[in-house]
Amino acid sequence: MTNQIKGTCELFCPDAEAKLRIKERLLHYYELKNGEKNVPGQLVKAFARSAAGVKAPRAKDLRTEICLQRTVEYLLKDIILDKRRSYNFIYDFIFDRLRAVRQEVVMQQYNERQTLKLLEPMIIFLGYSRYRLCEEQIDNFDAKICNQHLQECLKRVLCCYDDIDVNSLNLSELNRRSFVEAIYLLFNLGTTEALNRALSLPTEVSKNETFDLAYRIAINYYQGNFYRALVGIQKLPHILSAIAALKLQTLRRKVYMVFAHAYTSKQLFVPATFLCKLFLYEDVRNLLEDCKYYHIKLSEDKSSLQFQKSEFNINAVTLKETHESFVEKKLTKIYLPEVLLLKRV
Repeated sequence: MTNQIKGTCELFCPDAEAKLRIKERLLHYYELKNGEKNVPGQLVKAFARSAAGVKAPRAKDLRTEICLQRTVEYLLKDIILDKRRSYNFIYDFIFDRLRAVRQEVVMQQYNERQTLKLLEPMIIFLGYSRYRLCEEQIDNFDAKICNQHLQECLKRVLCCYDDIDVNSLNLSELNRRSFVEAIYLLFNLGTTEALNRALSLPTEVSKNETFDLAYRIAINYYQGNFYRALVGIQKLPHILSAIAALKLQTLRRKVYMVFAHAYTSKQLFVPATFLCKLFLYEDVRNLLEDCKYYHIKLSEDKSSLQFQKSEFNINAVTLKETHESFVEKKLTKIYLPEVLLLKRV
């Protein structure tokens, strides 16, 4: 688009789309009044791919910046707390409607600060959902698509921050940037790209306590000091701990391999309780199941493990992410909309 177009619609769903979808009975469950069939409630503009030959959008079909902000708040406060359906069902609806918001941000060519206000909550939502739905089958949740969109939103937001003079940011904005930078670092744990970015950040951003913790975890992970990385992950706040937990199975596999090489012996046994605490398992049974998967031998009473380099299954695929007890405890203590909308960072 060569000419900037400014939306004038103050409704969550433009009138033309609302009439069409009501007529064609294309309303989502959360757009029906109290879930009643064919009784329209609060409609929210759906995502639609741009197609060749389609006319440029009209101002009345695009929402104003204030309306887009209210739409994001409605989705991440009212809808996300609705307990009538499963979370993967809620996620699908919110994901689509937020994608439509992102589309309008591009269409209206918003500046950096306008973009940040709308995209930052999407990053938190996608990160939280990636963890919340990590145990779901692909029929219910596609982790790759979620990863892709989370990465896209992160990079777009970080580009916006790069174009804003750090000295023009107030304390609240600096905290938000540090929080998003920490998410990017943890989500891309182990990559040189993320680590190089962290090393080049302005002091005003990197001196933040939460970011500093994420940075130390990333450095320890990169240097192979997995014990310190595991200790650090336990100290992260709510959403950050959830995002970091997505890397736990990879981290555990690496430590298992270290033990298989360092403690190879037919006489040496390592207590299961020690390893359970080290690997952040809540239950020893989970530890033993994973050890069996990697062909790590157990003592007869299953109280200890015996590591042998020749027996370790190096070809085993890294186990799927799971919900971690220390993360669950942190998430139960937060008011989710407050965190998603970055009222608390």
